[in-house]
Amino acid sequence: MNPKIKPSMKLSSIYGTDLIFLGRPSPNARRWLPRNEISLDMLTSSMLTVVGDMPIVCAASVSSHDALCLLRDAGFQISCEIYRYFDVADYMSMLKKICADESVVAVQHVHPLTDIPAEFCCIEPETLSFVNNKANLNKLVPPGNTPVREIVSVDQMTFLDRKFNLPFIIKAVTNESTGGGIDVGICREIKDIEKATADFADCQHVVVEEYLDIRKNLCLNYCVKADGEINYLGFAEQVSDEQGMYQGNWIEAGDKCSLDAIEVGISICRKAFEMGYYGIVGIDLAVFENGNCKVFDLNFRCNGSTPALLYAESLYKHHPNQVMRFRRMTGRYNYRDLLNSVYKAMDKGILLPLGSCDPEAGPYVQEKPILNGIILGENRQHIMENERDLISMGLDI
Repeated sequence: MNPKIKPSMKLSSIYGTDLIFLGRPSPNARRWLPRNEISLDMLTSSMLTVVGDMPIVCAASVSSHDALCLLRDAGFQISCEIYRYFDVADYMSMLKKICADESVVAVQHVHPLTDIPAEFCCIEPETLSFVNNKANLNKLVPPGNTPVREIVSVDQMTFLDRKFNLPFIIKAVTNESTGGGIDVGICREIKDIEKATADFADCQHVVVEEYLDIRKNLCLNYCVKADGEINYLGFAEQVSDEQGMYQGNWIEAGDKCSLDAIEVGISICRKAFEMGYYGIVGIDLAVFENGNCKVFDLNFRCNGSTPALLYAESLYKHHPNQVMRFRRMTGRYNYRDLLNSVYKAMDKGILLPLGSCDPEAGPYVQEKPILNGIILGENRQHIMENERDLISMGLDI
């Protein structure tokens, strides 16, 4: 892989080099995020390629010597100071030490005040909760740019089919972080409402939202700096399965998003900044057949597509392929076997690794090794062919 690839921006240009970047959710506030700890530790992995010169708290399993060598061999410059933790207990101990040292952290997922007191967070925890809470979407998005939606109490869920026409979407109302589709229920039949009623039983309220006939599901990324400067970083097309679970992204050279949609995003970022937020913003946008669009979700943090988008322009300049697919892959055997497969794919020019996890370098000896990466190709069909090659090399997608 060409060593000249550079991100269009580094996170240290937002936060400076004195703050500590914290990409992992708290074990005490993760109800609406993927359940397994190894997935949460992987959230610290791809940030290594874009964090710049600021310190980062990172799982030992994703920042081992071999994992860092892989990123450097792929062309990334890793210059950050890494605060490694081994497991959840070690992570919590590290938070206590950071607070005892009176260091300030750039938190991506809100932590309870018992984990990190507000004075050690560069963004007020209340602000971070407010802008991410799905109940507040209409308070941030300009009028007319959201789906039809209503907040109802959880005890009304059993009777939703009497008030709303199927299909519709149910979303958790919570001050905790959400992600990966865990907080979303798609109701097409009565049995789906029954399942959602059980899944969301520990919420006080939920959002009921109209089901959108989407042609494209886009995630627009923005950077809001501490002085209020707002930069549009680009967009990725999101891929979800039938249940709404996140399955990666498409990024294509020359693919355009309407200026009106970009301006809506800037308006959202401006309002969030006025409330006290700065950092990365991901805006989920539904594009319809007629070209119109609506905002249906907001994520005030680094998104799955953020590192890929930050490197997209540089990759287009130094690599012949013009289409990228961000995906998570797993190895079939041990981490060494995964690395052998990845290096073969890199030599073939079809894969750019963004982060990996060696289960044996952490508390996951029974788990399979994981890779986050960008699959490269000339077009989407070529990507599909390259995915088959990756599978033949020993990577499961």
